[in-house]
Amino acid sequence: MAVASPVGTPHDTEAERRVLGALLIDRDAIFQVVDQLEPDDFFGPGNRRTYSAITGLLERQEQIDPLTVQLEMSRRGDLALVGGPAFLNELSQSVATAVDIARDARMIKQKSLLRSLLNAAINTASDAYEEPTDIPLTLDRAEQRIFTLRDRTKRAQLRHIRHSLVENYERLTHRMEHPAELTGLPSGFKEIDAFTEGFNRGELIVLAARPAVGKTSLALAIAHHVARANLRALVFTLEMDFKQIVARFLGLTGQTNLLTLRTGADVLDTQAAEQLRSLDVFIDDTPGLSVMELRTKARRVASAQPVNLIIVDYLQLMRTDEHEENRVQEISTITRNLKSLARELDTVVIALSQLSRAAGDAGSEPRLSTLRESGSIEQDADVVVMLWRDKEDPPLGAPRLIHGSIAKNRNGPTGPFVLYFEGERARFFSAADNEGVPI
Repeated sequence: MAVASPVGTPHDTEAERRVLGALLIDRDAIFQVVDQLEPDDFFGPGNRRTYSAITGLLERQEQIDPLTVQLEMSRRGDLALVGGPAFLNELSQSVATAVDIARDARMIKQKSLLRSLLNAAINTASDAYEEPTDIPLTLDRAEQRIFTLRDRTKRAQLRHIRHSLVENYERLTHRMEHPAELTGLPSGFKEIDAFTEGFNRGELIVLAARPAVGKTSLALAIAHHVARANLRALVFTLEMDFKQIVARFLGLTGQTNLLTLRTGADVLDTQAAEQLRSLDVFIDDTPGLSVMELRTKARRVASAQPVNLIIVDYLQLMRTDEHEENRVQEISTITRNLKSLARELDTVVIALSQLSRAAGDAGSEPRLSTLRESGSIEQDADVVVMLWRDKEDPPLGAPRLIHGSIAKNRNGPTGPFVLYFEGERARFFSAADNEGVPI
């Protein structure tokens, strides 16, 4: 990997020395900077080794002073490399107090980010000079380097509880004044919203079912409901192409029969198509999409306007760019990244997941353990919604009864619900909405 030349590289040696000197003379000063500075943020090799020794002492809960740091660096074999005890003495004598350590730490961090930006530009230029054949992948890598740097600038700071209490009071006051208003993103189905109060921003929602039960149709129905509220939804479909997804949306909007639409026996519902044109929905049907590519594309859309909902159909078809030991670890990396994406973009991510073969086939309620590669999915998800078919087949032409349950809800109750599914248009209907259920 290409690296920036030290000549002209952004750094502030004096700020680094002042921070290290402050840490040596004030044993409590480390707590002002440890959450924002890492050893690699220091430009000078000696400064980097010294700060690494100081953080090592902190991790072992040992006292930080010139003597303990000298012993730690000697134990690591770094003391002679930095110039011996004289180097540490110079640092401790370079400042009188630690009063300006926070300011100097911010300066060091800024210089470190500028160096990383310079390296990212050099690596991107190096990729371009090699004239790669996969241009989209090269662009994704370039964007990923920049977005990774942006992530480093968004570290959350500790906040006093009084600030959270004020926000919580304002939220509760608004809730009392608007009792019928959901606190999160409405799904469009009263049965689900009764448990979740809407999906909250920053949450990872897992929608799980066996094949052909309707998890894709339910996810698209939620996306359609969100888009109709003038909000933005992204749909990443790894199983269907965009034509199939558009057909599903047409079924939700008008009187389109999916079978006759595929065979060409049905005329396009122009009114339904016109309604879809006005919806703020983005569709990506890249097969074999990696989770890092998904994050890059979502960030790109969100940079222009906030994204309210992201649909991923489905987890088991995704991949990572890393060499994982097994599929369970790969799914764990995927779910962890999707949860991080929900927090980063302050959005709701709904990821579809397969259930194991025996789950729900006999009309019984699936368990969380029946999620394919279930450990990380169950752990990272804030809400898990299960769907399974009713034991009895409906009369010809009648909607099918689909059972569901909120199997996990990190911030609320769990329990069962039922929905109706009309196969001809792949549409779900709420059992609480009589006018929507076909007879």
